[in-house]
Amino acid sequence: MDFYQVTAPALHAFMVAAFRGARFDVAQARRAADVLHYADLNGHDTHGVANLANIYLAGARSGEIDPRAEGAWVADQGACATFDAQGGLGLLAGQVAMARALDKARDFGIGCTVVRNSSHFGAAGFYASMGLDQAMIAMAMTNLGHAPVAHPLGSVAPLLGTNPISFAAPPTKGSVPFVLDMSTTVCASGKIKQAVRLEQNVPQGWLFDAQGETSGNPRDYLDQRASLPMLGGAFAEQGGHKGLGLGLMVEVLCGALAGAQTAADKGQDGRNNIGHFFLAINPGFFGSSNAFTGSLDALLGSISGAPVHPAYAPLSYPGQPDSVTRAERLKNGIRLDSHLVSQLDEVADHCAIPRLARAAS
Repeated sequence: MDFYQVTAPALHAFMVAAFRGARFDVAQARRAADVLHYADLNGHDTHGVANLANIYLAGARSGEIDPRAEGAWVADQGACATFDAQGGLGLLAGQVAMARALDKARDFGIGCTVVRNSSHFGAAGFYASMGLDQAMIAMAMTNLGHAPVAHPLGSVAPLLGTNPISFAAPPTKGSVPFVLDMSTTVCASGKIKQAVRLEQNVPQGWLFDAQGETSGNPRDYLDQRASLPMLGGAFAEQGGHKGLGLGLMVEVLCGALAGAQTAADKGQDGRNNIGHFFLAINPGFFGSSNAFTGSLDALLGSISGAPVHPAYAPLSYPGQPDSVTRAERLKNGIRLDSHLVSQLDEVADHCAIPRLARAAS
């Protein structure tokens, strides 16, 4: 398979142009591209430009996503608020809701917002990271509405989404922040689809068949011969019950609390009503902000580079690998496979925009 290198600015500009071609205005297109670009720069390749055509542009064309939806706040009381995205782009609704949560945390110490009637919102880490420049702790979660994909503890039917959780905390300025961004399944389903595209196998333990045997063939997932378990694995003794609990927690907050659909609504007709949950915490309301960052610095420092046994990779905390990848990609560009580049060329032709400039890698 061939690979190509594209510069970060060129990739962002291409995504903006593609969103414009799907009838989003200039400001919307830029903000939507920002979320995907965050994923590509930070190494979350399954949640960046790889989803541009199949999720966002396809959704806008089919009517699953309404480019003209403005959204509205339908509840707002004290530190809490609910946003109805009205079928709009989750990449935009998520930013609106996280910004409101941060505003409320400045006033109340805590801000909590939920979103209903939304769509796929990309990398959860983008929204949690919105709090870092404001010295806030932030969390972001999303469910998959009525489209579950995971089979907890050997369930015959899919019962939950990948239901990601992100948590970000700001250390001393100039230090690498703690940014956790994880699915509550053993891996994001996009990683399995990426393995198919790249003609690679997946690690043992990612997929299990009806007999409880693990499969390394990602096509088994697409062909429904193997299923995706929750975080911890397919069996309770592996810790799979913990992933089930976390996935259900996300459904409670993003579905039941937000007024969105949950995985229990699977099979229902009509637009998928996906929900999101956002929380912002202002450390200054709990004591000294300097004491908080000092304690956080010490905690993160105790993890980073801590001695490990010879068989293991050097230890780092969530956010550090992203920081390294981001610096490298800003300098040297982003590597895309030929299948994805061909798909983006089709996007360019369909939207009547210039094809993405690339160099052989």
